[in-house]
Amino acid sequence: MRKRYCMGFILALVLAAALFYQYYTEQNSVVLQIGEGIPYVDVNMQQSTNKVGLWQDEEDGKSYFFLPSCVDHHKVKVGDLGTDGLQIAGERYEAGDVFTWEDDTEYMVTIVGESYEVRNYAVTFMKSANIPSIFINTQSGNMEYVNEQRHNLESGDICVILANGMTEYQNVLPKIVSRGNVSWNRPKKPYTIKLEDKYPLCGLRKGDKWRLLALWSEGSRLNSKIALDIAEELGIANAVQGTWVDLYFNGEYAGIYLLTESVTVGEGRVDIYNLEKENRQFNPNIDEAVHFEEENKKGYLLDRVNTIDGGYLIEKDTAEYYGEERNGFVTSAGFMFSIKEPAHASKEQVDYISGYVDRIDQMVQNGDPAVWDYLDLDSLVSAFLVDEISLDTDVAVTSMYFYKDVGEDKLYTGPVWDYEHTFGERNVEAMEGKFVDYTYSVVDHSKLFDSILNWYLLLYDTPEFQEEMLKKYENLLPYFERLLSTGIDEYVEEIEDSVKMDQVMWQDKNLKGKSSGNYKDYYANVKYTKFFIAKRLNYLCERWNVPHEEFPVPSNGQMHHLTYSVYEGVVGTMDVMDGEELREPLPYDASKYQGWIYEYSGEKWSPYIPVYEDMGLYNAKWE
Repeated sequence: MRKRYCMGFILALVLAAALFYQYYTEQNSVVLQIGEGIPYVDVNMQQSTNKVGLWQDEEDGKSYFFLPSCVDHHKVKVGDLGTDGLQIAGERYEAGDVFTWEDDTEYMVTIVGESYEVRNYAVTFMKSANIPSIFINTQSGNMEYVNEQRHNLESGDICVILANGMTEYQNVLPKIVSRGNVSWNRPKKPYTIKLEDKYPLCGLRKGDKWRLLALWSEGSRLNSKIALDIAEELGIANAVQGTWVDLYFNGEYAGIYLLTESVTVGEGRVDIYNLEKENRQFNPNIDEAVHFEEENKKGYLLDRVNTIDGGYLIEKDTAEYYGEERNGFVTSAGFMFSIKEPAHASKEQVDYISGYVDRIDQMVQNGDPAVWDYLDLDSLVSAFLVDEISLDTDVAVTSMYFYKDVGEDKLYTGPVWDYEHTFGERNVEAMEGKFVDYTYSVVDHSKLFDSILNWYLLLYDTPEFQEEMLKKYENLLPYFERLLSTGIDEYVEEIEDSVKMDQVMWQDKNLKGKSSGNYKDYYANVKYTKFFIAKRLNYLCERWNVPHEEFPVPSNGQMHHLTYSVYEGVVGTMDVMDGEELREPLPYDASKYQGWIYEYSGEKWSPYIPVYEDMGLYNAKWE
């Protein structure tokens, strides 16, 4: 009798498991549908369904389904085909049939319409892993208006799905807006989104404003993340953090992005007094307030102003970007600052913060040691270390933030932001190759242009700055040991499947001189990131006389083949060891040719860029 009960219990368990598995697979399913003769899939999770369209490469005629990481299998169920017929790899499929795809395999998908018209698609399935997915649907059903001009915005809805399939957030989306300065001009654009309510997306701090960084100029897709991680390791207050996501717009895959917390005032962001909120309380018609603009100040004429000593979030800006801002001031030394918060700064508030910053600036220019009573040393040194280690090309030019809280005597540097062009990723001629030279210093950067804020330059040699800098740098070295030994590899393992999809969309196209990174191969770009960080740290340890075991440069010991070409054809070849710098390229007639450039990146040859793959160099004739 006991045996029968036992067998019955086991059968019940098996049946329950089978029912649960059936329920789970129905909830976590990919269903192939057809719309206007074009296949697409519905990705069904337990709490949400999102469309993923077929991406078609116009250049080679190939098509791809880029599936999010929440899909944990390779099965595609055929949905209701209506009057259409379906064949995959020559085999006919009906509604309810299941097709199993394999990696790196192209399938001919044939759609036969009601009138027997035939459409063929050479389809490859690819799937992300490990990172969340964000699905955004705009009200218009496309991104044409948002992408047409910087700051164009649209509303819609948003769905965030974690890698484990849990739908974390699903709601209306009040705003998605295109953003960025140099980065906005790239084919793959960055965005800002505003949620309906504050929410801690993807493990980050709660907020309603978020940024989506396109990582276009980051060959390893690691630059911004590592820079923000260094800031957090330094303990910078209000440090921005981010995490990688797969982004979809109206069912179309857009690539891998870095979702970051926004640089704005608020709890979980720059946590200082919200002066804009107060201004709105005292001025109900603030959105209709008169804007004023004097020679060196601009803001709004408000009827009632209560607080003037904080909180302020300001940004060092260029003349071009400053001209687009509604609030700001120019110091007596000519440095331009935009006031980001409050968004409606009154004349009294602009007068106060401009006078406060101008006094600090004059103290810096005059070498007054009392400057540290007003300019916070700890945050300035921490920001400097992030900028110096990463060799940030925008340092003290733009995207350099400061804040001052109410009742606080000091101006704080931060949060640090905008690290797209870092770690040797920008070898443009306008910078004379300085930012791939791991022995260059941002201290000297302000000597190049009068518009660059020179606080690092003038404060660098003060005893207070030097003492704090060396202490912080030495404390950072164990972090970099972990980063170079295992940390970067762990990051790569987390995002490499998504990067492969991103490369198909963006990098594998014929975009010489426009695509991200110095190398065509993703893993070569990763090795270069390691190379630059190791070389940079070794140099800084030597420069600052910090004893430390040398950081190793990655090399697999293999030889790479270099081909040199001119208009007339190939003129020579060379073999170089993996990880070695190309100190002496093939000689050329400088009166006839302009100089060697890397065929893939379109950038000028540099003695500081190592060889991590077979490469071509081209030399154009003078016009």
